[in-house]
Amino acid sequence: MQRKGFRVLFTIVKNIEEILASIAISITVVLVIVNVFLRYGFGFTLPWGQELSVICFIWAVYLGISSCYKNNLHMGVDAILSVLPQRALAPFRLLVLFFLLSLNGLLAFLSYQYTMLSNKTTPVIGLSYFTINIVLILCFGLMTLHTMRFILNELKQFKQNT
Repeated sequence: MQRKGFRVLFTIVKNIEEILASIAISITVVLVIVNVFLRYGFGFTLPWGQELSVICFIWAVYLGISSCYKNNLHMGVDAILSVLPQRALAPFRLLVLFFLLSLNGLLAFLSYQYTMLSNKTTPVIGLSYFTINIVLILCFGLMTLHTMRFILNELKQFKQNT
């Protein structure tokens, strides 16, 4: 019984970006549909509906970015890789990964600074922009962790091939 609970928890943590992004986009879709129905059916809308749907959409986009990065679903240009000799591919990929590690780490740090400066609130709900902007730290922080995992996997492959 305890193993099953651990397995469920592990699955949730492993797929946290997809779970949170799915919840956020679901809330966005439901709120937009409800607001359209209310507007054309009854002549009024939920004043907070549009604001909350935009916030949830922002969260869905940034969590989706992190999820795609985690699963290597972003498009890439491999023109350089196709002209490099076979033995230079692994070092070049490592070089690119270290560049991405520094870039994602920098973006996570800048996102933290930006989020800490958030002192405004949204006009209708009164929600702090801190709550909205914290997804930036989450997104780029997770992308930094995924890059570390990519580097470790690349180093393991490099050791096996030599």
